[in-house]
Amino acid sequence: MHLQRIVLPSGHVTWTAYDGDAIVTEIREFVIYLEARHHAPSTVAHYARHVVRLGNYLAAMGKSFREITPLDLDCFIPGVIRHGPILDLKTALNIIPLRPEPVDVSTSLHNQILFAIKAFYTFLDMRHAALIFGAGERPRTYHPDAYKPFLAHITQRKPRRRTESRSDHQAQAASAKRAVDHRMKPEQVLKIIEAASLMRDAFLVVLLYTTGIRIGEARGLLHEDFRLEENIIWVTPRLHENKARVKYAKARPIPVLDFVMKMYEDYIASDEYLPAFEAGTSYVFCNIAKAQIGRGLSESNVYDIQKRLVRNSGIAFTWHMFRHTHASEAIAQGYSLLDVADRLGHASPQTTNAIYKHLFNAEYKKLQIKNHAEVEERLNDLRRIGLAEEKLKWL
Repeated sequence: MHLQRIVLPSGHVTWTAYDGDAIVTEIREFVIYLEARHHAPSTVAHYARHVVRLGNYLAAMGKSFREITPLDLDCFIPGVIRHGPILDLKTALNIIPLRPEPVDVSTSLHNQILFAIKAFYTFLDMRHAALIFGAGERPRTYHPDAYKPFLAHITQRKPRRRTESRSDHQAQAASAKRAVDHRMKPEQVLKIIEAASLMRDAFLVVLLYTTGIRIGEARGLLHEDFRLEENIIWVTPRLHENKARVKYAKARPIPVLDFVMKMYEDYIASDEYLPAFEAGTSYVFCNIAKAQIGRGLSESNVYDIQKRLVRNSGIAFTWHMFRHTHASEAIAQGYSLLDVADRLGHASPQTTNAIYKHLFNAEYKKLQIKNHAEVEERLNDLRRIGLAEEKLKWL
């Protein structure tokens, strides 16, 4: 059994599993199911790979997906981890250790494999019930032959936590420390902005910091998403040639301050953006000097920008740190859980609460965290200098 990447005429990338020349129906339908639920393409690919490896592992023992046992699952995950991404089935099945071997595995990889298998068997359970009762009906109970028996033992496997050996109090303290470590101070953000040699890069930093949107969402912004008369930016799900995407395919409006819209106007009216404007691009963040002018920034483009800004500013950061910073400041300034969840575009308030629960307590809100006034004042100064010289000048 092997997994094959397929590019459709629309440019959409999908995955199909083959057993010889025959398509493995369960895995192909599982991929379609994940795509319909708007999972990230990388998540779909990882889940499909792990399920294919599981299928090969079971086939080597003469079993089908239906015949998996708790012992099979317990041996499969360490086998994948111990023998690498390409599972050597002959080695994994024929070498039986005299005593259990400790497997040094990252929590994220262990959980990724476990979540993939859980998702697959949950899908098989629903698929089997639909075949028996009909797609238009919803059974009150599962059919006796459904996948419930071994789905039950799979769901008993718990995801690992890096803090599983510590108390809840210690885990909460570690979580709070990570949030503080990932939050930048306004003066650090200013230093990164001033380290930008292009206004495009500076505006990207300002936008991420003041809105909390994801870097993938920023890459997909079009000019029509900026509503100048309302001071609102719409994050809108679309299919993009640069693979930018909105998580959960959920559109949302984000109110922004005047200075953000002024910077946007200055940017698109600048000589820097002129080549992209003349190319007729709809993208806000695009190639302006090299490669295909006007093409929306790719994932590799934005990480090249990040590396350049880290080098020029001397501040080590990731794009996601602006999102954590924005959320932390919003919480400290008294915004509610629902407000922050809507602004960040989380699937539900529970997601926001799980990440930032420790920030909503009264003690944390007493911390004096500066708002965006310092950034706004500095950008206004730069704008006045540029206008006084009768041209827009970015540092």
